Amino acid sequence: MDKAHGSNLDMFEAMRIACLIQGGIHENEERISAKDVIKMATINGAKALGLEDKIGSIEVGKCADIILVDIAEKLDNITMLPNLNIISNLVYNASGRNVETTIVNGRILMENRKLTEIDENEIIKRYKI
Repeated sequence: MDKAHGSNLDMFEAMRIACLIQGGIHENEERISAKDVIKMATINGAKALGLEDKIGSIEVGKCADIILVDIAEKLDNITMLPNLNIISNLVYNASGRNVETTIVNGRILMENRKLTEIDENEIIKRYKI
């Protein structure tokens, strides 16, 4: 199996690149906003898949897939400084490393950066190259 897939699977990086590319192509950084990119990654992505009635926003009756992101202004979270605009900061400065908690369909899979349902060391051992 080819292991070189060309992606680090970081949705924050994909959002950042979407904003930057649009600004570069159109020579206008305001062409697409950070808020628009968040919508692309959530509700508009769900609409593109025809699943907006099940996913893409936090509503009663939808799958509860949520991440909690550490945006605290502290030295060991330096990429988030200064936090002048939360939405822009998430798109331009956050990465998967800032995710503290992951909830999928209502189940907490990672809490305080600790996996809750799988053994991290076993995964690393199994897929070590």
